[in-house]
Amino acid sequence: MTIWDLKKRTKAEITNLTSTLPTNLSMRLAEMGFIEGQIVHCMKRTPFSGPLVIQLQDCVYSIEKDLAQQVHVSPIQ
Repeated sequence: MTIWDLKKRTKAEITNLTSTLPTNLSMRLAEMGFIEGQIVHCMKRTPFSGPLVIQLQDCVYSIEKDLAQQVHVSPIQ
């Protein structure tokens, strides 16, 4: 499961990033807090496969589909 699969108002724990991501992108995501064990909250799904709005710690990000599909998560009940 990836961030892209999250439904609105659901939370999940980041398990890993896709290994095929370029190193510079993986490093940038890690700097932003996208690391294993962090909790993400899907706040909004935009229409027509637009970006997701997610909260990670005290930051809110808009994530495009291609990037959201690279961040693997485990759902939280």
